[in-house]
Amino acid sequence: PFFVGISANGLAVGLILWLHRSPSYLLMGMSISCMMLSILSWWRDLIREGDMGFYTRFVIKSFRDGVALFILSEVMFFFSFFWAFFHNALSPSCELGMRWPPPGIRTPNPSSTSLFETGLLISSGFFVTQAHKSVRLKDYDVGPFIGLLMTILCGAVFFLVQVREYYWNSYSIADSVYGSVFYLLTGFHGAHVVVGTIWLTVSLVRLWRGEFSSQRHFGFEACIWYWHFVDVVWVTLWLVVYVWFGGWLYMWWFKMWDGDIYSFKYPDLKFS
Repeated sequence: PFFVGISANGLAVGLILWLHRSPSYLLMGMSISCMMLSILSWWRDLIREGDMGFYTRFVIKSFRDGVALFILSEVMFFFSFFWAFFHNALSPSCELGMRWPPPGIRTPNPSSTSLFETGLLISSGFFVTQAHKSVRLKDYDVGPFIGLLMTILCGAVFFLVQVREYYWNSYSIADSVYGSVFYLLTGFHGAHVVVGTIWLTVSLVRLWRGEFSSQRHFGFEACIWYWHFVDVVWVTLWLVVYVWFGGWLYMWWFKMWDGDIYSFKYPDLKFS
């Protein structure tokens, strides 16, 4: 914990220096190296202690509570970005032209790349659930390996497709508040997909080594919780950012009614 705290402080200071355009690559490199070594050593000890049977059901309960609180903190993290998005989308200021999306922003089509990404993550949720079900049914040979491999493949393809989407987008993070919030939301979600994919890969290796059983697989179960959280965040993000406030839902509604989208009609109204 001491070295993790020191390295986290070094990363924070390095980030501040980088934001002020005076980066210290030595500080960042040392902090990242210390953090990775500490994390690997810490998790290695946790796995070894579990293999030796040191963890009672009360210890496992503390692990469950810790993971639940961690996911809750992640929910609040994304809640802050959604709050910023809704604050600007529901009541655009005059600096945004009183419109959302702001003038000049060509938003991505929700039925194109993002729909494919949504299908990938939803499919991965089914695959990882099937892998968990196989472990609980004491199938340690085929079911969980296929499920985990397919989930990891979906996560990797999702990240590559998102990078391609960023490359072809017509706006950057500096293009009004829409670009800022869009890239913060989707970028941080992509980072969580990468973390989840690494976690799934570690679970696959542990499964290959025979470290999970039908009654003892909390590391795998926590990974599944995290992955389902990533799925839910993306589906919400796609519906809100791409479909609803991306302007495409309004365009579909406008075309459906041939431009007559108002509830009240005034057939006898005459201009003065």
